[in-house]
Amino acid sequence: MEVELGDVAIPATEQKRFVATFDIEDWFHAENVRASLPTHDWDGLESRLEPNVHELLDILAAARARSTFFVLGWVAERYPAVVRRIVGEGHEIASHTHLHRNLDQLTPDEVRGELSRSKDQLEQVAGCEVLGVRAPNFSVSDLVLDLIAEAGYRYDSSYFGFKHHDRYGQISATIPPGEPVAEIRPGLLEIQMTRLPIATVQVPWAGGAYFRLIPYPVFRWGVAKHLRSNPWFTFYFHPWELDPDEVPPSGMPKTLRFRAYTGRGRTRRDLRRLVSEFGSCRIDEALRALGRLAPGGT
Repeated sequence: MEVELGDVAIPATEQKRFVATFDIEDWFHAENVRASLPTHDWDGLESRLEPNVHELLDILAAARARSTFFVLGWVAERYPAVVRRIVGEGHEIASHTHLHRNLDQLTPDEVRGELSRSKDQLEQVAGCEVLGVRAPNFSVSDLVLDLIAEAGYRYDSSYFGFKHHDRYGQISATIPPGEPVAEIRPGLLEIQMTRLPIATVQVPWAGGAYFRLIPYPVFRWGVAKHLRSNPWFTFYFHPWELDPDEVPPSGMPKTLRFRAYTGRGRTRRDLRRLVSEFGSCRIDEALRALGRLAPGGT
């Protein structure tokens, strides 16, 4: 497979790919706000999901960009029209588990339930096979990877490789920072989150709070620098990060408020610039172009 770029035909295996991915959850699913919520009954809280996801889809449509959406099964149950719009506009549906629980803190049977229930629900609503999964808060572990493979997923995108974060899970395998796709279990690929080498440190640069906290010109520089020497940049973001009008829960600690809300006033503008400048492709299509996934399926 070759892709035309001007007068030069570039083999698909040599393309530079900016892979924008989005974790579709409501504001109260975020770990930073969870402990400060007035109730644990999510149905008793104001949902802000639909307008935020539609705003996100509008930004991608304007840039003619296609992406992978990691969606909670809980979201698919309550907002099937949102999932159908995602699919209808050419994006890939993947799983973000069912209830946004940290998988490395659950029993094996609980993990199995989160993985199978979300996959089944998403496939029913979307009408297509779900190939990928991302654990909430990147809560992966060796056991979780075993159970993801057991559940029939073809790829996982839960490994950050950054050991100094208080929530990220860890695995025993070593994946080089510049290797975006690795077979982590027989038949299961790992799409790791992008880090940027600065001096002797591999700095998280994949998106989310890093995108909100790093000034856009600097973040853009980091993306361009990575793509000069690597074929793939994995980016992630949440629809609630587009929402500057969300009110923090009363009594929320200042440190968590900073992590959750700083930078939201500029994210719509900056996300538009990012996908306009770098484009985006779906994970499944990128894997097929690299020969890591069979055409049309697993």
